Amino acid sequence: MKQRVIELTDFGAAENMKLIEADIPTPGPGQIVVKNKAIGLNYLDTYFRTGLYPWPNQEKIKIPGSEGVGLVHSTGSDVNFLKEGDKVSYVCPVGAYSEYALISESHAVQIKVDVDDYDVAAATLKGLTTHYLLHLTFKLESGMTALCHAAAGGVGQLMGQWGSEIGATMIGTAGGPEKVEAAKKAGYHHVIDYNSNDFVAEVMSITNNQKCDVVYDSVAKSVFPGSLDCLKPRGLWALFGQSSGPVVDFNLGLLSAKGSLFVTRPTLFTYIANRNEYNDASYQLYSRIADGRLKVSVHDRMPLENIVDAHNLLEGRKTKGAIVITL
Repeated sequence: MKQRVIELTDFGAAENMKLIEADIPTPGPGQIVVKNKAIGLNYLDTYFRTGLYPWPNQEKIKIPGSEGVGLVHSTGSDVNFLKEGDKVSYVCPVGAYSEYALISESHAVQIKVDVDDYDVAAATLKGLTTHYLLHLTFKLESGMTALCHAAAGGVGQLMGQWGSEIGATMIGTAGGPEKVEAAKKAGYHHVIDYNSNDFVAEVMSITNNQKCDVVYDSVAKSVFPGSLDCLKPRGLWALFGQSSGPVVDFNLGLLSAKGSLFVTRPTLFTYIANRNEYNDASYQLYSRIADGRLKVSVHDRMPLENIVDAHNLLEGRKTKGAIVITL
């Protein structure tokens, strides 16, 4: 049987992706095949597409894509947690842009909460990222102050809501009036338009010069080193993305000069490597979506054949919330 997949023909521009037909894969040991119902779009996809991150497998067809939701179609040997017919979500480095995704069982989790498929596709990778940033990378607590860049993005909107639920003061930055308004609706107490304001000066004013306990930064280059200037002594700079480009030639001496600061560059796959932690984080996320504590913002639903347009929208920073790829 055949399926539709997106093939990456060469590393580089979004236009290097094309829709082709391919065989439905057969799972090997420890693998499952998921019949996708919806697929998520993430900045991680662009990092593998451009070659910024090394391609993680030797498959004949390079299929990008890092998350999806669907039903287990088939299982290989040594699969211990899942069976055919189970409804699952998954996050993986690559392979999601397909009707039938071949993934490791370790990358999937059974969904045991009544939650909409499109919300799952829009929020899984972003929501699990939000969970580890708020609870594990830095344990945000009531009374603390956090700054989150790209507050109108997929992670940013979940971060504002979940951080507010914790009881922290949430400060967000966003580019332009529409994105500022989206971030305000996502639970932020203060939102700074960094297209028209100096965000460091604004943070100092908001905090009465007390600064923030943590800065969550998925933007990197264009907000550096200002992010460090927003931190209290011994505060943490959690750099989890680089939508404006990487920070290069970083002088570690800045950390001491600016107050004995800490910096970390976390990745989701480290935080979901443990099955129990992965299950718990997924339940925490999906239960909040199901009962309304977290509202998922979907910028648009776009069919698989429009994946190039979807990437260009994301990289052009023209989205408010997530793009969901439909099948």
